[in-house]
Order: sequence, then structure tokens, then C-alpha cells
Amino acid sequence: MSETSNACSDRRVNELCLFAWVGEDELGSGEVGIKQGLVPAGCVPLVSVDEGKMGALKEQLQSQADRYGKTIRLCRFSFKDEILCCNPQP
Repeated sequence: MSETSNACSDRRVNELCLFAWVGEDELGSGEVGIKQGLVPAGCVPLVSVDEGKMGALKEQLQSQADRYGKTIRLCRFSFKDEILCCNPQP
């Protein structure tokens, strides 16, 4: 039987922070969300647990902000609530 709950309580997860570049859609929809980066495999969300990796993209994101006239922010997201936990099945 699959065990899915909302109470896994893994301290490593509870202490986790995610860093993401967030901004308004540059094409004028008004939507705000996580920015994407183009890589050989396609578009990937600019999110990481490593603040340094995200900070290293500042120059590219500044160029995008200047080009489209939209503010882009590097944000830190801290663990608050666990919504769902999927445990491995035996």
C-alpha cells in the first residue's frame, strides 16, 4: 500500500532554502513567476538550493531587465509548510 501523508518531518527538508530569479513576464501578460533559462535541452526554471549559482547569473538577468524594462529579483524561499509527502513503497 502506498503511503502518502502530510507529515514526513525530515529536518534536512525543513531547513532547506530555495533561491529563484522571479519577475514579470517580459511579453506584457502581467504574470509574475520564476524566470527560465535556455539550455541545450530546452527551458529550465532558474531555481537552485545554491545561492552562489543563482547569483552568478546576475549579469545575464540584468541584461534581460534592461532589454525588456522589467525588474527581476533573486528571491529566497524558506520552508514553511509541507503540503504532501510521498514515501517509497515497500
